[in-house]
Amino acid sequence: MKLRTKLIISLTMVIIFMGLFQSLFFQSRIEKTFENYLSESDEMKVDMIKQAVSSYYVSTGSLEGVDRILDFSNRMDMGNMMGHMGGTLEITILDTSGEIVVDTTTKSMEDKYSSVEEPLIIQGETIGTFIAYLVKSDSVSRLEQQFVQSVNITILLGFLVAVLLSLIIGFFLSKRITKPLTQLVSGIEQVSKGKTNFRVTINSKDEFRKLGDAFNKMTETLERTEHIRKSLVADVAHELRTPLAIIRAKLESIQAGALEATEEVILSVSDEVYRLSRLVNDLQQLSLAESKTLPLHKEQTEINSFLESVLSQFQWFADEKNIKLYFMKNSTNVFLNIDRDRMTQVIVNLIGNSLRYTPKHGIVTVTVKQEDETVVLCFQDTGPGIDEEKLPFIFERFYRVDESRKRDESGAGLGLSIAKSFVEIHGGDIKVKSSKGEGTTFEVILPQE
Repeated sequence: MKLRTKLIISLTMVIIFMGLFQSLFFQSRIEKTFENYLSESDEMKVDMIKQAVSSYYVSTGSLEGVDRILDFSNRMDMGNMMGHMGGTLEITILDTSGEIVVDTTTKSMEDKYSSVEEPLIIQGETIGTFIAYLVKSDSVSRLEQQFVQSVNITILLGFLVAVLLSLIIGFFLSKRITKPLTQLVSGIEQVSKGKTNFRVTINSKDEFRKLGDAFNKMTETLERTEHIRKSLVADVAHELRTPLAIIRAKLESIQAGALEATEEVILSVSDEVYRLSRLVNDLQQLSLAESKTLPLHKEQTEINSFLESVLSQFQWFADEKNIKLYFMKNSTNVFLNIDRDRMTQVIVNLIGNSLRYTPKHGIVTVTVKQEDETVVLCFQDTGPGIDEEKLPFIFERFYRVDESRKRDESGAGLGLSIAKSFVEIHGGDIKVKSSKGEGTTFEVILPQE
């Protein structure tokens, strides 16, 4: 059953339930109100007749002939009006000895109707017993039935109108609710078929809008991930193909006698083998780091001296490009529990990128700062900077900011991915800030254990 149908049925059922409830509730209330009204009317008539009997006794000193007073009271206009409103009263009056003085009831009425039995007391003296039988008139019963019927018809009409309105409102409301769901279902079906570029447009300002935005972000991530996957396969194939092609060509040339196996040729082949081995090793290390299974051999290390020893190996490169390489130590010794080999690779990748992309006569500054319970290693250069739209992707595998660079100049594009993964398995984080034409700053944040 469709969601729209379920919503319409649910609304209709609620309206039906409320209509039945109102009908039963109002009918019960009306009957109770009528009963209260008739009871008050009968009590007033009983009091009036009792007063007439008491006045008769005071004036005559006896209850004999009091039936004339009862007939007179029943003929009074007020009595007739009350009779129409509350029904009729049948009276029985007993004297002090229990003998019947007046009896206007019919046979066996005592078994058919409820009665009011009260003593007749005049000036503190009990002169007899007053018994009144309340009989609801047919006109009152018809009036009550007509009123209840009128209310039920009104409720029924209101109920039918409410059902009709609920169907109309339910139709449009369900359409408004199910439309974004239909779009999302269609989007999911498209994505399941591999169309990760599919997007949904939901104009409502509610949870469905948030759900649509989340879906679009998910598809964007899937699209980017799919692109990375395809690029990864292509890049790995390319990285492996180039050195393999070189090795194969030289070996075939040597085998055919077109090329002598000189030391220079063998060294060239060894370089390509080393390049292959390094690429495979980098991919393996990256895979282990991302899966949190890379073994670490941590030891307490003083960061100032450790960083200084690594940077000293790049001084020649900086001098060759006329780049000023500054190292700003922390004012006090800072100790971290790190894997020196893994962290050396992080520093080498970051400082290597800074020196590689900084033009001649530029400046590269490395700073050690202690903040709260963390140590921040800052690598800042005056290079060309990175476009803002490219910053989120620089840590992805084989991603190159400048696609025009040759692979042998810029590497395989795994350096920053490896650096990020190695920092993260140390429980730290790596951040980048860059503005086009103003240089780039990498911050390695490591916790002090």
